[in-house]
Amino acid sequence: MTNMNVVGKRVLRQDAFEKVVGGKGFPVNVRLPGMLHGKLLRSPYPHARIVRMDTARAEQMPGVKAVITPADVPQIPYNPIFFMPVTSAGLVRDMLILSDTVRFAGQPVAAIAAISAAIAEQALQMIEVDYEELPAVFDPDEATRDGAPEIHAGVKNNISDTPSFAIGDIEAGFREADHIFEGTYETPRVHTCYMEPRVCVADTDTNGHITIYSSIQHLFGLRERMAYALGLSVSQVKVVQPPYIGGGFGSKLDMVYAEPLAALLSARTRRPVRIKHTRYEDFITNARHPMKVYLKTGIRKDGTFCARYARTQCDTSAYASQGPVVIMVHAHYGLMLGYRSPHLKWEGKVVLTNNIPGGAFRGYGAPQACFAVESQIDEICEELGFDPIEFRLKNTPRRGDPHPFNPEWKLDTYALDECLARGAERIGWSQRARAGSSSSTKKRGIGMAAHPLWVSGCVGFPDIYEHSGAIIKLNVDGTANLSSATMDIGSGQNTVLCQIAAEELGLADGAVLMSPGSTDTLPFDAPTHASRGTYSSGNAVKVAAAAAKKRLLEVAAVIMEANADDLEVCNGVITVKGSPARSMSVADVVKRAESPYMVIGEQGPAPTVLEEKGTIMGLSSLAPSTNPSPAVAEFVEVEVDTETGQVKVLRAVYAHDLGRVINPAAAEGQVEGGLQQGIGFALMENMLFDPESGACLTSDFLDYKMPTAVEMPRHIESIFIESNEPSGPFGAKSLAEACLIVPAPAIANAIYNATGARIRSLPITPEKILKALGKL
Repeated sequence: MTNMNVVGKRVLRQDAFEKVVGGKGFPVNVRLPGMLHGKLLRSPYPHARIVRMDTARAEQMPGVKAVITPADVPQIPYNPIFFMPVTSAGLVRDMLILSDTVRFAGQPVAAIAAISAAIAEQALQMIEVDYEELPAVFDPDEATRDGAPEIHAGVKNNISDTPSFAIGDIEAGFREADHIFEGTYETPRVHTCYMEPRVCVADTDTNGHITIYSSIQHLFGLRERMAYALGLSVSQVKVVQPPYIGGGFGSKLDMVYAEPLAALLSARTRRPVRIKHTRYEDFITNARHPMKVYLKTGIRKDGTFCARYARTQCDTSAYASQGPVVIMVHAHYGLMLGYRSPHLKWEGKVVLTNNIPGGAFRGYGAPQACFAVESQIDEICEELGFDPIEFRLKNTPRRGDPHPFNPEWKLDTYALDECLARGAERIGWSQRARAGSSSSTKKRGIGMAAHPLWVSGCVGFPDIYEHSGAIIKLNVDGTANLSSATMDIGSGQNTVLCQIAAEELGLADGAVLMSPGSTDTLPFDAPTHASRGTYSSGNAVKVAAAAAKKRLLEVAAVIMEANADDLEVCNGVITVKGSPARSMSVADVVKRAESPYMVIGEQGPAPTVLEEKGTIMGLSSLAPSTNPSPAVAEFVEVEVDTETGQVKVLRAVYAHDLGRVINPAAAEGQVEGGLQQGIGFALMENMLFDPESGACLTSDFLDYKMPTAVEMPRHIESIFIESNEPSGPFGAKSLAEACLIVPAPAIANAIYNATGARIRSLPITPEKILKALGKL
């Protein structure tokens, strides 16, 4: 690959020091003059109808400025997710800002604005609500039975959606099989555990226009949803971009109740209103969908698939929300398309329950699928004596093959084979012992999992936004400002995009700075999700930078009396190709472009050239031409104490085909963060609820068990295969989500290799291990 000056370097994040000393750019730190504080009254019941609500005592309390009930809000059904058009036929619109019927414990029923958060909290206790309790159901199996409580009127057996697809003849495929394997795999409800809570500040002006500051992953999605639910035009809602937010992982891809309620309270009081979630409120806002996957696989004697059937049940919880969308990504990119088979069939069931809402989480349905697929492949290889790596290579696409999702795309930079080979070598795969062969009470095992296909955005997905824009402006000191609606959600998106811009412009590291804007000033960008930031937004930034550079060299050509095609720029200096002595700094060119037409010099006023005048800038708005698939394999070594059931992950080797590394330090951070979340998903994380009331029992970081530095392995090795994707910015494709998709099955397979115990439900707790070993 061509040598780069900025791309591929370990560039320090631009906001690193600011975050260390407090992070004033976080939305949670927004304060406006005269700001009020809002609080939400939440239902204690999982399913109930409001019979009477009396807010008189709360309204009379000193310091209370407004109280809002269901009678005060527009009753416009909506779906909260940001990344699809608000009126899309693919969305179920079954939510209201406030409703007389509650469907999960903790659903808001009223909102208060007061001069302090403490007064607002006290005033909540003054609201009198009489409820008619309704039957509730929390188990999706029970929810689909005849006679189960009806959660939404007209939704038969609480089944919100039953998607399916098939290729070939599944029954004929199974008749061809020499071996058939079946299994059911279950994954739990887990929380994203971002650090910055959901927070929103709404400010209404005298014209009724609303300005929003919120910790979200999509500016334009919030504007669209807010306008729709409030019955406004989008021009009446402005969403301000924060410099960064304190984590998202998908959970901030939908509008929560706090945002429209803050807007309504602000509109009523004509003052800014801030609503900040407590950690409890964050935990009950949304979580990864629990899924149950039945997988049936037909195998020929030569170790190739001849039939694959899967059935998924998804608990979408109290509202449809993301459930019908997440289950489709789960099926296509999680379960079925990564491995070749002439006969495929998948059936899905999206079930409503009285649980807390399901939402997006890094990997979007694929971690649940990967646990099932990679666990069963390990079972197949163990029983039939196939090498797990060779088996995967035999059944996955090859470089140059048509893409299984869209045959018009080609897997021209696909490198799963190299991921598997290099990962296996580094972990010592060839030295792996036979499953359960150790006689020690503390047994070690090595396991692996792959995810053959993932995405670099959402091109090709029905009704999902996928285009980006960017604006770049050069300054008289030789720096540049980049504006993009891409959100920095803690993964260093701003730094990576500035690296891409600097490389294209020919500027030095640190010479491009991100300048936040708003939905009024920025070009549209799809959400920061779906592993699309570097690839999709990066492409838009590169195109905008190329436009700015083109104008820069045109101006320089006039000044230097050269042909623009004969100029090049590197590290902020423009030179004539082959004549480095003829040079001019970028700063001097921009100064000349922005100088007056008549310049006073030693000889008095003299004209310059009109062709060189004007701000040097570039802009773009575009969608990617394709959706290149990265490939990934992870290898882990664990130690299992067979006396206690405790599992330690000792080391991990992660190999990823990502096209090109823009920032190695940021990429390694993605891998290590994904492993931490994957260890939690595999071994300990699980949201627990009271079986009678539906109340969340694990609603803070004390009660919710997740990995800390103590549980992380000492040795984590990242292997980045640079396959140089031509459609990506400087050869890059995606990385982020796959880092979380593969750890859980790799750990489960390593536990099997250590103990001989196969566990098909997550999390794999000490109790499950001891039970599988016959010790409980």
